[in-house]
Amino acid sequence: MNKLTSVALTLAIGCISTSAMAERPDFSKTSAARADYDFSKNVSAASLQFNKVERTSTRHDFSKTLAATSGYDFAKNPHVEPVKHTHPSSQHDFSKTEALLDASM
Repeated sequence: MNKLTSVALTLAIGCISTSAMAERPDFSKTSAARADYDFSKNVSAASLQFNKVERTSTRHDFSKTLAATSGYDFAKNPHVEPVKHTHPSSQHDFSKTEALLDASM
C-alpha cells in the first residue's frame, strides 16, 4: 500500500510539474504581431471547404414515421394521466421568526 501510494504521488507530481514548467509560447514573435501585418489578407473561414455543411432541409419529414402509416392505430397508445403539480407558497410568514419574538428589539 505504501509503495503504491508513493508511486502514485511520484507520477502525480511528475505530471503536475511537467505541465507547470512547460514553456509558454510567445505570441509576440509571430508574424501577426508585427505592426505591418495585414489582417485583410487572411483567408476567411467561410471560404474553407471543411466548414461548408450543406443542409437539405430544416424540417423533419414526419411522413416517414411509424405513426404516418395507414395501419397505425392511435387508440393503442398508452394512456397517461396528467400530473398535477402543487406549488408551495413563495410567501414567507415573518410573524413567526425568532427576531420578531425577541423582546430586545
